[in-house]
Amino acid sequence: MSPTGDDAAAGTESAPVRTLAKALTLAGPGDRIRALAGTYAERVLITGDVRAGTAEAPITLEGVDTPHIVPGSAQGALVVVERPHWRIKGFDIDVQNKPSFAVAFSGDTEGTVLSNSEVHNAQYGAGISFHNGAHGATLEKNHIHHISLPNKDGHGVMVQPTARNITVRDNVIHDNSGDSIQCYSTDGSDPSAPADGLLIEGNDLYGNIEQSIDIKTCYNVTVRHNKMHKARRHPTLGGNGAMVVHLSARDVLIEENDFYDAGLAIGVGGNRFGASPSGIVIRRNRIRDMITEGGMTGGGLQMAVSTGTQVVNNTFTRLQGPAIVMGSGDGGPTENMVVKNNIIDAAQAMQVGSQAPGLTTGSNLYRPGATFLKAGATLNLSQWQAQGQDANSYEDAAPVVQETLAPGPAAVDRGEHLDFEATCGAGPDIGAVESSC
Repeated sequence: MSPTGDDAAAGTESAPVRTLAKALTLAGPGDRIRALAGTYAERVLITGDVRAGTAEAPITLEGVDTPHIVPGSAQGALVVVERPHWRIKGFDIDVQNKPSFAVAFSGDTEGTVLSNSEVHNAQYGAGISFHNGAHGATLEKNHIHHISLPNKDGHGVMVQPTARNITVRDNVIHDNSGDSIQCYSTDGSDPSAPADGLLIEGNDLYGNIEQSIDIKTCYNVTVRHNKMHKARRHPTLGGNGAMVVHLSARDVLIEENDFYDAGLAIGVGGNRFGASPSGIVIRRNRIRDMITEGGMTGGGLQMAVSTGTQVVNNTFTRLQGPAIVMGSGDGGPTENMVVKNNIIDAAQAMQVGSQAPGLTTGSNLYRPGATFLKAGATLNLSQWQAQGQDANSYEDAAPVVQETLAPGPAAVDRGEHLDFEATCGAGPDIGAVESSC
């Protein structure tokens, strides 16, 4: 198809049609639509009478030399996807600051992929939305940016209630008035409704007014191998951290991410109406180079109300604030938290409030002179150990190799055996990086 084609034509390479709408009606399983360079001012509706692909024979909609999709006379999301096994790639999807989604996925989207496209300039609550039962869809290798509303949230990607098994992988998402990625559901919803099964992997997320990632009441979320950075406090809207997990989130794994250049890496908990966040695992993350610019806290983790959160095998270094704050009572207690096998190369190691029942710490490596603030008293490691914590933890002057964030010699093979992975050396290393692998 081509902007100079004719919708009365056959739709072949030698007789292309003109509009995306016409091309969609001609395609069936195994077909490839090639959209030549140019501008298509129309909505792309992969819905209605448009046919589905199959796992064995997907339908491909491919842009050649990055054709532009822009708003035409009709209102609504520029691209609507309600069919399984479509491959959409290679487009510039420019909403031109109109109030609509750029791309909306809903219904049966199993096996459908949007990739290698630029999605930008929507004045709406999100650039890309998964809702109304969307399931099995993937965003991969896209550039998503400048989704913005004045003094309101405009998220790069939003995963809404009833969405299932969504993958957001290897995208660059930045400069939005909300979050790069938000998994959204309020407390008090039908328990079958929250999004379930979200994989956020390998993305570069930065420069938003809010967070890189915000996980609200969503279940079974994995956040892995992402970069989250360049968070700044907005002069009127605030902001501090790179990631939050709150409301009644459940079973969230945060592993092998790189957090830096923000006021805080991760906040868990806070105000909520339903159950506390539970099943949160934070492991093998590199949390470094946090800042206090504009009143940000410059720390690592802010752990508010939650149940059973595990903080294991992370590396904290070059922090201007405390590595871990917990038990302040914000929304309720921080119950049964586990902090083990971490390199905590920070002057302020922990701040522990009065509401941290069941806290267990051990096998951590601290810098010499690290402090622990508990009940208003500043303790050194020995005094902290006398409180019944960190009995087998110790200090070392070089806990981490700064150039690579690998464990220093005192951290190698010195960790506690935990049940989430096999070790590569004589024992597990303390910190985020396993030196023997």
